[in-house]
Amino acid sequence: MAQESVDLSCDYQFWMQKLSVWDQASTLGTQQDTCVHLARFQEFLRKMYEALKEMDSNTIFERFPTIDQLLAKACWNPFILAYDESQKILIWCLCCLINKEPQNSRQSKLNSWVQTEASPLPSKACWPSD
Repeated sequence: MAQESVDLSCDYQFWMQKLSVWDQASTLGTQQDTCVHLARFQEFLRKMYEALKEMDSNTIFERFPTIDQLLAKACWNPFILAYDESQKILIWCLCCLINKEPQNSRQSKLNSWVQTEASPLPSKACWPSD
């Protein structure tokens, strides 16, 4: 379990850097690099979801302070959204950030942000209903 945690943290940094590069450049080379890495990124998202679903929102942000940035960059990447089950897993990850009963304005703002980020995504079949 400890090794999985270390691996996820290393992977997290790798993908945060990749997403930043992909977000800033729309060259053919960047698009090709994105496509080459889609399967690995989807597997990372799946592992991330497995970790996130076991944590509350506060713990998530303690462990992954920039998780919102990582997920936002992924939400706006059309290659990621079009690949296999990535969109669905991305929504699952976003849902893990939601506080069902927000205790303060920060948590309420986070809930609104998650819903705003997810709103352009066409696949909402698994969006939690309150």
